[in-house]
Amino acid sequence: MKQTDFAKTLTRYLTDFLPRQRNVSPNTIKSYRDTFKQYLKFMQEEKQVRPDKISFGSVTTLSVKDFLHWLESSRNVSVSTRNQRLAAIHSFFRYAQSENPEILFESQKILGIPFKKKQQQTIAHLSMDQLAYLFEQPDTSTRRGRRDLALMVVLYDAGARVQELIDLKVCEVRLAQPATITLTGKGNKKRNIPIMAKTRSILENYMTENHLLENGRQQSPLFHNSRYQAFTRPGITYILDKYFKQVKLRYLDEVLPKKLHPHMLKHSKALHLLESGVNLIYIRDLLGHVSVTTTEIYLKFDTELKRKALEAAYPQVNSQNAPAWEENTDILQWLKNLCRS
Repeated sequence: MKQTDFAKTLTRYLTDFLPRQRNVSPNTIKSYRDTFKQYLKFMQEEKQVRPDKISFGSVTTLSVKDFLHWLESSRNVSVSTRNQRLAAIHSFFRYAQSENPEILFESQKILGIPFKKKQQQTIAHLSMDQLAYLFEQPDTSTRRGRRDLALMVVLYDAGARVQELIDLKVCEVRLAQPATITLTGKGNKKRNIPIMAKTRSILENYMTENHLLENGRQQSPLFHNSRYQAFTRPGITYILDKYFKQVKLRYLDEVLPKKLHPHMLKHSKALHLLESGVNLIYIRDLLGHVSVTTTEIYLKFDTELKRKALEAAYPQVNSQNAPAWEENTDILQWLKNLCRS
């Protein structure tokens, strides 16, 4: 079967450019792949163009806009998901226009499709009390309960993304003081996270019980299921959801989020650090954010946190030599006096 120009470029983009030249994570590649799977399905169902017949001639600005509208109207995706799909398309056409100069003009028009603004939502998180309720739920008289407690405590204390926890190996845990965990984040960037004494104790007991400190286990996943395989995202989500449902049943009067997803523990860690007065730069490094701008979203959550952060950043001004406004109502005279101070 003869490949179209679109098929050749998309294949090189997903199999060579993203993994080998950009060193993009497998999860990101999967997300981008899913975008184009949906686009191909849209073209076949709505435009009657079979996937093997799609060329750059049919992938136009109008078809991309129609695809985004189809996602929202027919697939009922959120604005965030719609924007993620558009980001993947933008990334592809930045690559495609250099590989196929003849589509440069159409690529520029596609790259000009704007992201949709969305309403800023509050950051779902757990308070310190709610977090304590969650950690109370596992039955620590059982081996599985002790494992689940260790998993949740590490997920929170390390501020880890769920994939970072899944990828965590025994050799990346240091129990000797200072106790640390080495996480591998986006772009295969590693960062060392200090863990608290209580977390270290729970983790050491878990590793000892499961013989993970023995020779030959260094490359084993730190947390594994009954088949000794690393957990999957649905597996970790299931564990959190199970204990969160128990919290809801036990604390009926407590105002709790509707659902608990793994990333909520990362949000909770960030907000708890902010409330404790930890500098945003340190929080950025702990969470593995590329830019402090990403970390600043937590400041938007609470007015009191913003006020404290602004006060901490406000320079100390010595006003002893500055003339009082009330001394002279003539603004020009007041400014002259100010310059002489």
